[in-house]
Amino acid sequence: MVALRLKERLEFDVLQTVEDRLAYAVVQSLANNGHGDIGSCGVAEFDLIEFAEALNTPPGETLRRLKALAAPINALCVEHENTILFALAGADQAGFAHLYKSRGFEGLPPNLPKVAPRYWRI
Repeated sequence: MVALRLKERLEFDVLQTVEDRLAYAVVQSLANNGHGDIGSCGVAEFDLIEFAEALNTPPGETLRRLKALAAPINALCVEHENTILFALAGADQAGFAHLYKSRGFEGLPPNLPKVAPRYWRI
């Protein structure tokens, strides 16, 4: 497999606006940091209000941007009581399911999208 260029690793070949690129870079960093009860599984967990304040945008617009951002990069974004779970392409389904249930989301966790080899986590 050929190593991806930085532009491809950061999804800048797909994301066109500076705001989307910034939001994705922050989400990607959060997803790789891990969680207190589960390691790095490719899922970012954060508070919508704090994220919106950091980007200097209203929470509603921020949530719409995150959900719109997820589709072209083969990710998944869910929100419950201002808690966001943003699963990057190739995220671990079991880790996502654990976070989904333990953070108070209701119902069954959605299945994460199947991904092409470009997105497999190393």
